[in-house]
Amino acid sequence: MIGSRPPRVSRAFLLGASMLCFLAALAVFVVAHPHFGGHVTYAGTPIDPPKVASDATLLDGHGGAAHVLAPGVPLTFLFFGYTHCPDECPLALASLAKAYRALSPAQAARTRVVFVTVDPERDTPAVVERYVTNFDPHFTGLTDSRAVLAPLWKAYGVAVDPVSHQISHGDAIYAIDATGHVVLIYPPSVPAADLTFDAAKLTS
Repeated sequence: MIGSRPPRVSRAFLLGASMLCFLAALAVFVVAHPHFGGHVTYAGTPIDPPKVASDATLLDGHGGAAHVLAPGVPLTFLFFGYTHCPDECPLALASLAKAYRALSPAQAARTRVVFVTVDPERDTPAVVERYVTNFDPHFTGLTDSRAVLAPLWKAYGVAVDPVSHQISHGDAIYAIDATGHVVLIYPPSVPAADLTFDAAKLTS
């Protein structure tokens, strides 16, 4: 009808619409700022409370002494395996390599990937070095005698069959933060995107 007044919009409707807009904006903000409010979500499985990471002095690819943990490094990804492993070891290292390459130069400089053998009889320093650097030249491969390695395996819950070298449990990728604590774990089949996602947060 000509001259009729437009329908009135209720205050309840306007309030509801405003609330929806606010919640949508808040969701966008939280996604863009994952540290807001002190709560951070990760792709990996959190260790709660975080466990103190064990360190050891082993042999690097050149036969020199090297620590599993490096002081001042914000993030270390640690994985136990062996160079003759047919499946899980190359799967995990390939995922770590892809994730590492996806990091920014600054994030990569603050991230360390360490491979420790469970087959010291065959995995000499040169063999381990050649194996890990095939995945990425920045990766660190460590070995030593069984007597030196055994306490480290035990500390991380890695059970090794001395004949087959198979790992019966403890075949996880460990994420160790700047304070020297294991904060996240991943299965060997973890998608590279999950590792990159968490590394970006832990190195920020």
